[in-house]
Amino acid sequence: MKYIRIPQVATPVSRIVLGCSGSLFSADGDIDGVMDEALACGINTLDTARHYGESEKCIGRWLRTGDRRKHVVIISKGCHPHMAFLKRVGEKAAEEDLNRSLEALGTDHIDVYLLHRDDESVPVGRIVVFLNRFHEEGKIGAFGGSNWSAKRIEEANAYASAHGLRGFAVSSPHYSLGRQKHDPWGNGCRTITGSAHAEERAYYQKNGMPIVAWSSLCGGVFSGKLKSDDWDSLQKRFGINVRWGYSCPDNRERLSRCEKLAAEKGLSVSQIVLAWLLNGEMNVLPVIGASSPERIRQNAAASDIVLTEKERAWLDLQRNDVCTP
Repeated sequence: MKYIRIPQVATPVSRIVLGCSGSLFSADGDIDGVMDEALACGINTLDTARHYGESEKCIGRWLRTGDRRKHVVIISKGCHPHMAFLKRVGEKAAEEDLNRSLEALGTDHIDVYLLHRDDESVPVGRIVVFLNRFHEEGKIGAFGGSNWSAKRIEEANAYASAHGLRGFAVSSPHYSLGRQKHDPWGNGCRTITGSAHAEERAYYQKNGMPIVAWSSLCGGVFSGKLKSDDWDSLQKRFGINVRWGYSCPDNRERLSRCEKLAAEKGLSVSQIVLAWLLNGEMNVLPVIGASSPERIRQNAAASDIVLTEKERAWLDLQRNDVCTP
């Protein structure tokens, strides 16, 4: 496993992040197997959120079994909209969510704290100030935005620089080989895929800001469970959010090319997609799901896979010649 350093985070951060949402992280979920396997494979960074049901409590129970906290990097998020899509980005909501997250996790600090959504009607300087307060109180290390535009992050950091404050150190948009055609949840999710977002990708490429890429396998479309020659089964096997977000002919062709290259290299489809993300020019930390210890072990191995630029371009439909040099 490869690692990066994030300022104000004491522990090195694994290049692959374990996503801690879904049915496994429910009140009666048994997460020990996948969590222990992730740590054994070098995946020491966990992505959770106040909005993810029982996830933080499940992680808290796991952390209390053994001396694990000092070896783990926790990313959590707050200020998610209410179910009625009412925005709640502000100091009161952030502090309430943060304190509840700390209690559920059973820890005195969260290594990376992200605002789960943005509200552009709130002055960005006000947000930077209260996040700095949380940091000075020792409750959070680094901070940033999930589903924030690069423009707003740039504005936040310009304000921080002008006022001698810490700025956003991490961003968490959707990013994958597969294109997100629509917002799968319909409440302010942001992607940096596709030609429309080339300028945002250039921003991250230039400054090297870590990108915690959620839905790196497009909700499972690129997990290897779906076959390109049975694309119609996507309508039956995946929920409406995944179908709305990722079902399109271009993604089918990308999946087909992943299958071909995976077969040639003796790898899995998900390993090819994760390697595509990790071998790019941005500082991407793909978030992967936690379905089984075997799947965790397989996907963790993608950290060491090398793809050429020609292979990456072919997978992304940027060229139509053979996939290998």
